[in-house]
Amino acid sequence: MQAGWAALCVTLPACALAGETAAPATVCPGAAAWAAAHPEESDEAVARRDAARSLTDPQLRAELAKRVARDQKARTAAVARPDNARAWREVTLADESNFKWLKELVGTRGFPTAAQVGEQGVTHAWLLVHHADHNRDFQAALLPVLRQRAIDGELGLSDFAKFTDRVLKGHGRPQYYGTQFRPEEWATPHFGLPDAASVREVEAHRQELGIMPLADYVCMMSEARKPRN
Repeated sequence: MQAGWAALCVTLPACALAGETAAPATVCPGAAAWAAAHPEESDEAVARRDAARSLTDPQLRAELAKRVARDQKARTAAVARPDNARAWREVTLADESNFKWLKELVGTRGFPTAAQVGEQGVTHAWLLVHHADHNRDFQAALLPVLRQRAIDGELGLSDFAKFTDRVLKGHGRPQYYGTQFRPEEWATPHFGLPDAASVREVEAHRQELGIMPLADYVCMMSEARKPRN
C-alpha cells in the first residue's frame, strides 16, 4: 500500500487545484482572513481570468482536466479505503499513465502555458508532475519551469511552494516552506520542523514568497484533511 497522506497532494479539490482555500473563520480565522485579503487567488478569480483568454490549445486543457479527474477520483477512493490494496493500485496506475503522457508532452512541446490552457490548465499540469514521485529527476528538472510560471502569474505561489518542498523532500533535503508533512507531524510543536529556529526560517521564506503564514496554513490543511461523515 502507498504511504497514505504522504502520497497525496490534498484530497479536497478546492485545496488541491486552486491554491489555498481557507477553513471557516471560526476554525482557522487567520487562514480565512488571509484568503479574504487575497481574492485574486480564489477559484472564481482564476475562472474569470481564464474566461477572458483566447486559449490556443483548448484540446490540451481538456485532456489535462480529464487526467486530473482520474487522479483525484483514484486518490479520494484510496483515502476512503486506506487498507484496500486495489484502491491504491489505481492511484499508482493513474500516476504512471499521467507521468508517461506528461513526460512526452514536455519533451515535445514544453510545459503548458496559460496562453495555451489557462491558469487552471497550468495548475492541472502542476498536479500531474507533483504526483510523479517515482521520477524525482523529472520533477527536479521542472522546478525552474514552474518557478517561471509562478513569476509570470500563471501558477499559484502556494502551489510553487508545495512543489519546491516536494522536490527538496524527494532528494532528502530540508523543506523551504514547510508544506510536505503528514497531519501527525503538523500536530507537533514545530509543525514537523526540527525546532523553533526552523519554524522562524520557514516563516521568513513564506513571507518572502507572499504566501499564507505557516500556522494558518497548517490549521487550514489539517481541517481540510479531517475525515468527513
